[in-house]
Amino acid sequence: MELVILGVVAVAVAAFFFWPKVSEKIDDVQEDITEAREAVVEAFDEAVEKVEEAKDGLQEAIANLPTAAQLKKLTKAKNEELGREVGIELDRRQTKDNMIKELNKEVKKAKQ
Repeated sequence: MELVILGVVAVAVAAFFFWPKVSEKIDDVQEDITEAREAVVEAFDEAVEKVEEAKDGLQEAIANLPTAAQLKKLTKAKNEELGREVGIELDRRQTKDNMIKELNKEVKKAKQ
């Protein structure tokens, strides 16, 4: 019985002695987690903002594309360049009409 009491007292003294250090470590870890969470939220918000800006820029570029009749007057190289400006890769090996169809098809997809 005395050994049990002595064991309980030893555990209580050890807990009393070490608890402030353990508690301090727990507080440090919680602070680190909070800082990391805030950094992730900030990075996510910045990424969303950049995506929205890119989307707006793409929509504006698409809205400013020439009409199909105007595209027919341009060279294949110029049509390819216009496609690249809005993120659409056209194959210059195709006929001009097929390039314009592809561009219009991809523009319709992008508007959705």
